[in-house]
Amino acid sequence: MSPASSRITTRGSALWPLLIVALGAWVLRALAFFHRSGPMGYPMDYDEGVYFSAASLLLRGDLPYRDFIFVHPPGALLLWAPGAALTLGLDAATAYGISRYLAATVGALCVFLAGRVAWRTWGPLAGFVAALAYASYPEAALVERGTFLEPLLNVLCLGFANLWLLPGHPSRARRIGAGVLLGLAISVKIPGGLWLVAALLARPGKESWRHALLPVLAAVGTFTVVVGPLAALAPSEFLRDVITFQALRPPDGELDRWLRLREIFHERRLGEVLLALVGLGTACVHAFRGAPEHRPAARFFACAFVLSVALFLASRTYWNQYNAHLAASEAVLAGLGASVLHAFSVRWGRVTSRAVAALLLAAACLPGARHVIESSRLQAPDVVALAKSIRSDVPPKACLFSFEPGWALAAGRLPMGATPIVDGYATMLQDAMSAGDRFENTTEALSAPEAQQALRVMLDSCRFVVLGWRGEWQLTPESRPWFKQRFIRRFPTGDAGGVDLWEHR
Repeated sequence: MSPASSRITTRGSALWPLLIVALGAWVLRALAFFHRSGPMGYPMDYDEGVYFSAASLLLRGDLPYRDFIFVHPPGALLLWAPGAALTLGLDAATAYGISRYLAATVGALCVFLAGRVAWRTWGPLAGFVAALAYASYPEAALVERGTFLEPLLNVLCLGFANLWLLPGHPSRARRIGAGVLLGLAISVKIPGGLWLVAALLARPGKESWRHALLPVLAAVGTFTVVVGPLAALAPSEFLRDVITFQALRPPDGELDRWLRLREIFHERRLGEVLLALVGLGTACVHAFRGAPEHRPAARFFACAFVLSVALFLASRTYWNQYNAHLAASEAVLAGLGASVLHAFSVRWGRVTSRAVAALLLAAACLPGARHVIESSRLQAPDVVALAKSIRSDVPPKACLFSFEPGWALAAGRLPMGATPIVDGYATMLQDAMSAGDRFENTTEALSAPEAQQALRVMLDSCRFVVLGWRGEWQLTPESRPWFKQRFIRRFPTGDAGGVDLWEHR
């Protein structure tokens, strides 16, 4: 067999093990939907309801920025459009249930891509560990059960890495493809641009900088094509929503930087974190020593990881679900760390090296996998009951506003009205910030008169309102009596708790 054909066989044989791990990752994510109430029985996060509703409205002609507030670039709305398009022929809840399976498929593809780039660079063990680490990454598994930004961001960034780090002289088509993927990633979420910085830092030298020009131009061109048309229709609103809002919004989430750092390196994925730290240290050594063909990949993922951690620590807002984006670089670094530790064990004999390899594989996935399986058992029976009540008691054309868009989506309802409110949280913050005031935190901003006045006008125009805990939080002590004077609780009856439906008197 010729060397060329041998390499082809090796590449092909590497696909099947990674595909099996990716299939297992899909099952881990989809376990959450294998219940009596189906995929819509699994709790829905606020953000996923916003993104799916916004994508569905876009397909109906309501444009982000011009017709409703949307505080990210529009790439996610276009990339989730295949699932949102199902709402044109199916009930919105059914369409979203299918989209949740699509999100799990995106997560499985991320697992394959993380394993592939590590396998190709540092060998089979690194590839297996990277794939298993990503598959069992708790935060990644959670967001890959819905239409979040992070699954799209990760699959695009890992696709970019697989093209960018291919061995040999980069072809023109490969460089353009890498740039297109990166441009799409930035159009989903601006922090995707950190991977461009990592790529440029990973390949120093005049020749590499010259080859980097074409991917950069392709990324800029792709971002312009995706974002430009919608931004051009409402340029001031686009700048307000995507740039000004993110730069000046009041702090939210976990504000203590040390607690953020603990969440970033949480013990629920202890084995994978330790392997990633070994990989990070190895990458720092590889930056100056080691095999030349391994240096770019080690530098690239180390830069992407460090830049992401720095951004999370510096950001005005932080929720631990943001860690899902860290999985893309952290899992690959864990693969590198495992390959280094295994290399030390080879000198002690075959039996020892195999035992070490088994321990490394277990360390990469078992702690996180337990949390992923536990989270799959979560259910939201109160939302399921609310959805049934809305379907039976609320006329299809009656105005319904939900403080959590997912609560209405569970009943097959999308935001309604000439100026639909897709993201009530961001809309209220925008109204509060419109007077130029600055706030210490989000709760203070939501209590501002500007935020409450606009909210009252919006509530007074709708016949039905889904309040729930979020509505109780976003209404001030002064607004709650106002609301209850004008609305009567229809569901659930009596003093039962859970998400509640109110009707205008």
